[in-house]
Amino acid sequence: MKKIISLALACIMVLSLAACSAEKVNSADPKSRANNETAEILTIAISKDENSLSPFTYLSSTGLIVNRLVYDTLFTTDLDNEIIPWMVEDDYRVENDFSTYTFTLLKGQKFHDGTVVTSEDVVFSFTYPGTQKSSSLRKICNKIKDIKAVDERTVTINLKSSDINFLRSGLSAMRIISKNQYENAADATLISETIGSGMYKLSEYKVGEYYKLEAVADYFRGTPKVKAINMPIIGDNTAIQQGLLSGQLAAATSNIGVEMVETFNKAQGIEVFSSAGFAPLIMNINNSRAPMDAKEFRTALTYAIDVNGIMKTLYGEYATVGTKGLIRPDLPYSVTGLEYSYSPGKANEILDGAGFDKKNANGIRLTPDGQACSFEILVYSGNTTRIRTAEMIAEQLKAVGIEMKIKVMEMDTVDAFVWPDFDVTKGRDYDFAMWGWGTSIGTNLDFLVSLFSGDLGIGTSNVCGYTNSEFDQIIASEFSTAKTTEELYSALRKLQNVIAEDPGMVNFGYDDGLQACNTTQYSGWKAGKGTNVINIHSFLGK
Repeated sequence: MKKIISLALACIMVLSLAACSAEKVNSADPKSRANNETAEILTIAISKDENSLSPFTYLSSTGLIVNRLVYDTLFTTDLDNEIIPWMVEDDYRVENDFSTYTFTLLKGQKFHDGTVVTSEDVVFSFTYPGTQKSSSLRKICNKIKDIKAVDERTVTINLKSSDINFLRSGLSAMRIISKNQYENAADATLISETIGSGMYKLSEYKVGEYYKLEAVADYFRGTPKVKAINMPIIGDNTAIQQGLLSGQLAAATSNIGVEMVETFNKAQGIEVFSSAGFAPLIMNINNSRAPMDAKEFRTALTYAIDVNGIMKTLYGEYATVGTKGLIRPDLPYSVTGLEYSYSPGKANEILDGAGFDKKNANGIRLTPDGQACSFEILVYSGNTTRIRTAEMIAEQLKAVGIEMKIKVMEMDTVDAFVWPDFDVTKGRDYDFAMWGWGTSIGTNLDFLVSLFSGDLGIGTSNVCGYTNSEFDQIIASEFSTAKTTEELYSALRKLQNVIAEDPGMVNFGYDDGLQACNTTQYSGWKAGKGTNVINIHSFLGK
């Protein structure tokens, strides 16, 4: 059951928050790691300001990574990406065809204000988010028929319908919050104090500058091996790399580029950790805007873009190329034979046949109603990889008569066009966008459902505005009622086949997580499948 289950300013900040520099020794020498299994202070760069790090205020997957150090979840994943109980005892029960979940909290758990974590806090944690803006958290709450505290430590959750994936998508995702802190707050984003029950508490936060985390000495799972973590906010990758190479940074929440691997491998006292990536690099297509609302037009794009070539150029050997099925191809439920095929000739053939056969004086195709196939692709200004990807896409689409203008904007501005208020029910205002999702969505069994369900209460990540009646029917008739792993996998394979024939986006693939860590300052770093080294397992150290 459980198995199913600015550069100068940035550098100044690094120096001001850094722990004492470690002596340089070769990281390849095992002796260099032998006596560094604990640390007083580590300085770890965080790539952007993630507000107060609460479950209701962080902005991106980076914030989610750090948030997990501060807030616990009932279940979690190990380094093999298997679901394991975390806050609960091992004898939890899953009954009634995966619709009833009963568990008992382990003893000794406290919030950072000293109050005890009780079953009432758990009940509140799975109901209160349903009243808030976060669509992903509301989605979890909306699955629940009823939840009750049996006693001070035991909770029973009854779902509206069977959900074989709830251990991962619900119980491993929802952060446990203090009822006492939030119960009178109509808007959770206005709560400024960060109080979780995790192994680290937020001791200081200076907007735009840094975070400071302090280990919880009596944490119920054991005392963290690093007593304090200073996290300067550094948005410049060059500054982060310089800080790592100089020893002023022990690690960073962000990955290093493939082009830097050799440099870091040669550096003394630094080890590059590689892990299978589950965060997809995507080109979003606004399916609700013409001519992108035409299946034939979107299909032609999948032939006009050299997905394999782009991934090879970007990441070399450190990536897994995506497929038209959108699921990472080495997962057990992925469908084979859905690889992207680069064929500008095929793209031209499809476009001609779909009425895009005329061109203007500039060689740009015209839509059947005479509009030029000239579009914008939105890209985050701070993401050089996505900018480079957009440049290659634009060059390849030009060859088939489609003009793609790259519009580089701040992250928050792009998000406001693609995902206003992070609520897909508010629509979208873009043509194309270079995008990505965090590791959690790439490892989740309802990845496709969340991205493409026409029911936006289910398709809470459907930023493309995709609709397909066959896709939705499979969700309702097979995915939602699956009672065994094989039934669930069967439904997922059917969903992949639908999305391959009627593409809603282009998934270029998954780059490996490459993180440079100083092993002379600390040797407990751990990377796993889809796991950033800044994780609970790195710092608990069991």
